[in-house]
Amino acid sequence: MTAASMKNTDWKEKGDTVFAGTYSRFPAAMVRGEGSRLWDADGREYLDFLAGIAVCSLGHCHPAVTEAVCEQARKLMHVSNLFYTEPQTELAELLTENSFADQVFMANSGAEVNEAAIKLARIHSGKGRYEIISLSGSFHGRTLATVAATGQPKFHQGFEPMPAGFVHAGFGDPDELKKLINPTTCAILCEPLQGESGVRPLEPAYLQKIRNLCDKHNLLLIFDEVQTGMGRTGTLFAYEQLGVTPDIMTLAKALGNGLPIGAMLTRSDIAASFTVGTHASTFGGNPVAAAAGVAVMKTMLAADFFPAIQEKSKYFIQQLEEVAAQFPQLCTGVRGSGMLLALVLTEKGIEHGAEIVQQLFDRGCLINFAGMRVLRFIPPLTVSRGEIDQLINELSDVLGQMS
Repeated sequence: MTAASMKNTDWKEKGDTVFAGTYSRFPAAMVRGEGSRLWDADGREYLDFLAGIAVCSLGHCHPAVTEAVCEQARKLMHVSNLFYTEPQTELAELLTENSFADQVFMANSGAEVNEAAIKLARIHSGKGRYEIISLSGSFHGRTLATVAATGQPKFHQGFEPMPAGFVHAGFGDPDELKKLINPTTCAILCEPLQGESGVRPLEPAYLQKIRNLCDKHNLLLIFDEVQTGMGRTGTLFAYEQLGVTPDIMTLAKALGNGLPIGAMLTRSDIAASFTVGTHASTFGGNPVAAAAGVAVMKTMLAADFFPAIQEKSKYFIQQLEEVAAQFPQLCTGVRGSGMLLALVLTEKGIEHGAEIVQQLFDRGCLINFAGMRVLRFIPPLTVSRGEIDQLINELSDVLGQMS
């Protein structure tokens, strides 16, 4: 049997045999994508409001990214970081020119750049200062250190003991956070908007209190913008909307629009603590992935890009609010910003959360149930109003049947 002749059931049978069981997968093998659409091996079309979990922010197979990747792959696929490359340097320049940062370290994923941020915070802060405070409900990655930093005990189970040096403050509680600061503390790590635990924004006033605590106690403030960065909240970086600037910021997910690449950004005085041999990544800033990142940045920096997202976001929020008002027994409201939005469910709605996602999948619409409490919508930033309307219609039908 050739790959072209294989159907969803064939791919599922093969996959279940050869893959470790770390994912709960839908019974579909995706074989093609374009814009906000995917097609599976059976030829079925899907409206994708998941975007590879906030990764394909320019949509599937965006022409500029595809062209950049193919062109770079014909010239140079990989060379070690013992040498300079054009796309890696250009991407670093674009990131620093459009952020608070002076210098960049590149890796391959969000977990890796969060790991780099943790190491940088420790080495920069000096001997005896190693503890990092993060928040309950946070998600920072799957390596042992980033799992330890993650403020959700369910991700710790089975991997104990967790690496030392990580404590968690209650979400939105600056007084508890203040009490956790001690002579060993070196940094506070947080997401401006928690995605995985249910699209929970951190209020600007709360973030300002965290910034003030960092300044008072000589701590580094690390923003994990792996999910919120690269336009997801309606500006290039979420911190731009909050009036609070971090000392270190991490990016990944949408940076390569599907190619694995991550970046840790910081000021030069902090970056100076990383010297030759203190940290590295074999594939970090790979020329092909970096070329994709350059194309993403240039596309997003176009004058009309973010105004269009902000306008569509307002429309999407309005439509979701109308859904919430129509089904008060299942929904309590909407939260999030840009194209990182959630329909917050009631207790009754939470009971049916997974079922809602499954029924939408059966109707050809992809979303997910985040934090076991909200329906999360993270479509490509290029999504159209018509596609938003299609999703809203299907969602309303599903909720209507459950009511």
